[in-house]
Amino acid sequence: MQTKDYSITLDMMRTLPFRPFEVVEGDTGSILHVTLLNNGDTMNLSDCAIQIAFASSSGFAMQDETSGIVKTAATGTFDVTLLPAAYGAGNVSADVQVYSGAHSETLVTSTRFDFRCRKSLISGDIIRANAAYPPLVEAARIANEAADYALAAAARIGTDLGELNVQADWNEADAGQDAFIRNKPAIPTSPADVGASPASHASQHEQGGSDPVTPVMHATRHASGGADALLPGDIGAARLIGGVLDAEQSAVPINSQANSYTATTADNGKDIWLNSASATTLTIPLQASAGFPAKTFLFVSRMGTGALTLAAEAGVTLRSAGGRLKLAEQYTTVLLRKLSDNEWLATGNLSV
Repeated sequence: MQTKDYSITLDMMRTLPFRPFEVVEGDTGSILHVTLLNNGDTMNLSDCAIQIAFASSSGFAMQDETSGIVKTAATGTFDVTLLPAAYGAGNVSADVQVYSGAHSETLVTSTRFDFRCRKSLISGDIIRANAAYPPLVEAARIANEAADYALAAAARIGTDLGELNVQADWNEADAGQDAFIRNKPAIPTSPADVGASPASHASQHEQGGSDPVTPVMHATRHASGGADALLPGDIGAARLIGGVLDAEQSAVPINSQANSYTATTADNGKDIWLNSASATTLTIPLQASAGFPAKTFLFVSRMGTGALTLAAEAGVTLRSAGGRLKLAEQYTTVLLRKLSDNEWLATGNLSV
């Protein structure tokens, strides 16, 4: 298979000259071979995600590793099948975006490169506009003749080719009419039609024909005075005081401890207070033993004068800015949030 191949070299730290190239609108065989450098050195792309953003006369578009971008065997190289839907005719600007990190959270954008897309002279609009195009003209003539012959034959035998929007009529009895419903089912008119014995409505009730169940007024279902017997808390509803949520319901629950402590699922959404004059440790256990649900979070507060350190069991990763895991001073509160099984994030006033 023949393709048009273009090669360029880009550097993440500086702009490099490259030979301008031109593609044609609508072509699907344009391949761009890219070599990516980082300040002159070949860039390792093995654990990176790549995207290219295009800006052209047709607006903005994006290609990624699911739509035409393929990493090649050589270090720092990848191929791009330039999709015609990604750009339009005219000058096209493109940015190579490289995402790195464990969760592809770091974005690095290379020097922008430009190319030109030439508008094609061959298109479906041109073909349709050319009345002298022999195959299309001949096909149209044959189709029109066939339609004329069919209409003439129908007229000779007096047969309609079909009717639209004919409304069926349940009461139409003439089978020759289009509104007549064929195979119409018979509607039962008596108990015998469905194999049942005649019965009156009163016989379905107790002697005298009255209903055996006495209606009960809604108010009698409530306590004295018609008030609801249930309180909002009985059904888990919020309690309002003067139109404002009760502070007792909205407050964060506190789990107070005097010694080192290992968090459990019961601490989800709570504030763990460690109040000790001696050094203590708050430990995050393995997911397999603790079973923390997704999006678990908890607060940790150093209420005593003793040092308080955050720790993780073997197999658990505890992430924080600069690797700091000690609560800086007394009355410091930090937030622990579960990112995934055995991976947590600590944020707040932490020190080494």
